[in-house]
Parts: sequence; structure tokens; C-alpha cells
Amino acid sequence: MEQRLTNVESLLSHLQYDYDQLNQVVQKQQQQIEALQRQFQKLIDRIEPSGLELPDPLDEKPPHY
Repeated sequence: MEQRLTNVESLLSHLQYDYDQLNQVVQKQQQQIEALQRQFQKLIDRIEPSGLELPDPLDEKPPHY
């Protein structure tokens, strides 16, 4: 019984460590996503006032036509 409890405690310790590591990864990814969203918004803000119309790639025919 004592060995089983020790095994469970060891497993729990490893799981807690893995959880903390994954949590750090998720937090870093969230920060990166937010930074990319800000950069993307800056690009949109630069393009929209210029009145630059980007063509829809679906309307263009491929070069082999």
C-alpha cells in the first residue's frame, strides 16, 4: 500500500511539472498571437487609408490560360 501511494505521489509530481511546462508554452503562444494581431492591424490601418484596392486572387486567371 505504501509503495502504491509513493507511486501515485510521484506520478502526480510529474504531471504537475508537465502541466506547468505546458502552461508556460500556452502563455507564450498567446503573447505571440496578440503581437501578431497588433502587427496585422497596423498593416490594415496603413493599407485602408491609402485606398489601395488589392485584387481578389480568385478573380485572376492563372498564367497558363
